Amino acid sequence: MHCHLLPHVDDGFVEWENLDSYLSLYKRCGFSGVIFTPHLYDPYVRTDVMALRSAWARASQMAGERGLFTALASEIYVSDQEVVKGIPALGKYALVEFNIDYAPSAFFEKLESLSPLIPIIAHIERYKWLSPESETVRELKERGYLIQVNGKALKKGGKAKEYVDAGLVDLLASDCHGNKEDIIDLAEMISSHPDIMSKMSQMARHLKEVV
Repeated sequence: MHCHLLPHVDDGFVEWENLDSYLSLYKRCGFSGVIFTPHLYDPYVRTDVMALRSAWARASQMAGERGLFTALASEIYVSDQEVVKGIPALGKYALVEFNIDYAPSAFFEKLESLSPLIPIIAHIERYKWLSPESETVRELKERGYLIQVNGKALKKGGKAKEYVDAGLVDLLASDCHGNKEDIIDLAEMISSHPDIMSKMSQMARHLKEVV
């Protein structure tokens, strides 16, 4: 649900001649599909939005040859923009991220503006202004939003593990920009957490039905 592997689109560093090896690795690690999520509105990343569709079409064909389903979405940086929009994951989910140090203004109003899409809070372990015990996280869950943790962060423990131990995490992701270890770490962490694996499998079944 979260990777930056489309060549020459955002801040991933995979070339076309190498992409097949990444897709094959996802397949060998037991994944049934990959949703590409290039950055949108990130002030630190220049994304070639004009190349998104054509790059995804090429990557999707390559993935299909490996027996993987694919979809194109985006990782939406929610900040002080008046209108929050991006590419939804199969018309159902919106992967969102924020500044590490502080919440955007009108935080919940901006997330609600994405309705009927369900926000997925990307790599929640990064945000210094959130914690598993915070009222904001409690409200995120009460509103039905999903929480994502990076597999590589969970393997290291720390705050990512605190979210998992508190039963707050709905899915793990690689957030892979080109390091194959991120994919391997993700597979290892999913297999170590069957409750999260079950949630992800249910989501995958639904998404494949849409595909």
